[in-house]
Amino acid sequence: MDIARKIVGLNSKTNELYYRFSDHAHYWKVYQGIVDEAVAPATDIIHLGCGPLWFGKVATVPLDGKTIYAVDPDEEALARNPAQRHICAFGESIPLPDGCADVIAADHLLEHLERPEAVLREAHRLLRPGGRFVFTAPNLLSYSGLATHLTPHWFHTLYVGLLRGTSGSDNAKPYPTYFRMNTVWAVKRLAKAAGFRVDKLATGVDHPSYTVLIPGLHQAALALHLVLDKVEALAPFRITLTGSLVRE
Repeated sequence: MDIARKIVGLNSKTNELYYRFSDHAHYWKVYQGIVDEAVAPATDIIHLGCGPLWFGKVATVPLDGKTIYAVDPDEEALARNPAQRHICAFGESIPLPDGCADVIAADHLLEHLERPEAVLREAHRLLRPGGRFVFTAPNLLSYSGLATHLTPHWFHTLYVGLLRGTSGSDNAKPYPTYFRMNTVWAVKRLAKAAGFRVDKLATGVDHPSYTVLIPGLHQAALALHLVLDKVEALAPFRITLTGSLVRE
């Protein structure tokens, strides 16, 4: 285990090279900018599929005076969320009244939706006209998205456990994935069908994270990430999707 930790430490240090040469902002910073723009004038926010993550670690604007609903079907994870209002529910059916929210935020949720069209219809019901559904999620067409989609769930559980044990990773426990709303084209199609207008939609890159246990492969992945970052023709194959949908 000590050797594994040393390997992870060495590989993690090489991530600095990515940020030294990359041309684009980190995808999470992009997402936070979209969230902040939507949340600043809002009063009622639903943090969908949040698990234990407090929304104050997503948004950087002040949240004083705003109502935050933490919504997740995992009761144990939800119990650790410091939000005052918890709703244990799936995204297809949330026990809140029509037009009760200005913003619904979903970070790293879309890939877990078995019926994303039903979740978007529910989001449309809950949002006021002009309200926003904002999200960030893995891109199915990226190499990591395809690898995740094509490997069995037991492998995800095993590998995430190894990452936690050797690198102190804060990756949440893995849930089943479906990747049915995880390409630029799928987002546009499903958004239109549910009555949303696509306001912002971008692909992004981060340093590689799932290869830190494997020297050599991690450096090759880092080089690939830099190529994805710099070559605009490869934008559809970048690692993440981040966007904002407006309720018509």
